[in-house]
Amino acid sequence: MIARLFLSPDFARNRSLAAAIVCATLSGCGFTLLMPVIGINLEMMTGSGALVGLNGAAAALSTIIATPFVPGLLSRLPGRPLIVLSLIFAAVCLPLFRIFPDVTAWFVLRFAMGVAITIVFVASETWINQIATPARRATILAMYATALACGFGLGGLLLSVLGSQGWAPWIAGTLLFSLGTIPVMALRGPEIEPPSRSDAGTLAMFRAAAIAPTAIGAGLLFGATETIFFSLMPVYGVRIGLAEAAIGIIMACGAVGGIMMQVPVGRLADSIGKRPVVAAVSLVCLAGPAFVWMAGNTALALYAVMFVYVGLATTLYTLGLAMIGDRFTGGAIAAANAAFVMAYGVGSFAGPPVAGMAMDIVDPQGVLIVLSGFALVFIGVLTARIVQSRNG
Repeated sequence: MIARLFLSPDFARNRSLAAAIVCATLSGCGFTLLMPVIGINLEMMTGSGALVGLNGAAAALSTIIATPFVPGLLSRLPGRPLIVLSLIFAAVCLPLFRIFPDVTAWFVLRFAMGVAITIVFVASETWINQIATPARRATILAMYATALACGFGLGGLLLSVLGSQGWAPWIAGTLLFSLGTIPVMALRGPEIEPPSRSDAGTLAMFRAAAIAPTAIGAGLLFGATETIFFSLMPVYGVRIGLAEAAIGIIMACGAVGGIMMQVPVGRLADSIGKRPVVAAVSLVCLAGPAFVWMAGNTALALYAVMFVYVGLATTLYTLGLAMIGDRFTGGAIAAANAAFVMAYGVGSFAGPPVAGMAMDIVDPQGVLIVLSGFALVFIGVLTARIVQSRNG
């Protein structure tokens, strides 16, 4: 039976899906283990919160800069070797952080590693979207998002076990990225369909954004909401007088909500259509911050609100990817997926600074205003597309 799973043509699609999902999950685990490790060590090296923040921005910037080049790489190199080379490059980068404890070197390494991880995620998600059948696309992508979220959570647990000092976290991260190469090489099935040259350039990304602005906008809204939540909600909790333990539970509730909501929402989208589900989730993103404000500093109420609000907001990633799979086929998915990831990077890059400034102006509710503002802009785009569709 085991040999049949690994060799039978009947399971070929499942093997490729497993390869893409497992390698992305291990990469996500390594990513969330090492990002706080880098931040904590950089703080100890410099004592500058500004430098820590700028170093984190280097990772988001690498996503924005690298993403337009990924479809071109997929048109020139086979997908599996490209993923494997990117994982190996990320694995090699990690010991260099420990060997060269220099601020400038760490900026260069953070950017370079961000490029490699961007290639892994764009290629993996393109692969999954190409393999997934239309009837179950949102469900399959929801399974991917759930596995990825679990990988992110495991990275946090590894940090608590290994700590941030010494060689242990760097070795663990190197092993995680290295292990990600195994399923890609071992689980044989359908390959990534490469984009044509006309589907591999920057113009193809802009065309994809024009064809599917709702899907691309979902990526931007998710990127802004996710990064604002994880970077500024702890500050919001401090400013409204919550204990540190309560703030930690709030963050955990949002993360657990993101894990548990993916598959039910994905199945619903496959059943009734993706656009109505996206519309419902966007309304939650608009109203959610108001419920956060009404909950005040009542911890139990905030736990429930964050579980539902953040959990549903994270499904925008799944829904956006699924809409791309519905609108594009074959190699054209690569450019559309790259546009989606780039939009996510833009939201991640722009969201926290805007929300941070708003929080200083309207203390502390400015962050909630910005969260609803991003959702309102997206709802405007979604409404325009619905009207356009009805008018033919």
